[in-house]
Amino acid sequence: MMAGRPMDHAAEAALIRELDEELAIQTYTSCLAPLCFASHRYDDFHLLMPVFACRKWEGTVQPREGQRLAWVRANDLRNSPMPPADEPLIPILRDWL
Repeated sequence: MMAGRPMDHAAEAALIRELDEELAIQTYTSCLAPLCFASHRYDDFHLLMPVFACRKWEGTVQPREGQRLAWVRANDLRNSPMPPADEPLIPILRDWL
């Protein structure tokens, strides 16, 4: 960080915006904890995505873009449908949760 220059929270700001748009919840940068990165090679691009834990939010989680949601226990994550990029995150999430 350069002296006198505020930290750039672009990833956190984008996540906060997406959580509101897609799940109808509001949160703040201070409620987000960086967890790891998801890295996966798809046929036509390579995904490198920061993963955050959201420790606190306001509102009730509800799908706004037609997605199917379910609360799942950490030990049951492997039995839940998910994109291939998310599968390597299961051990990290189980340990963290």
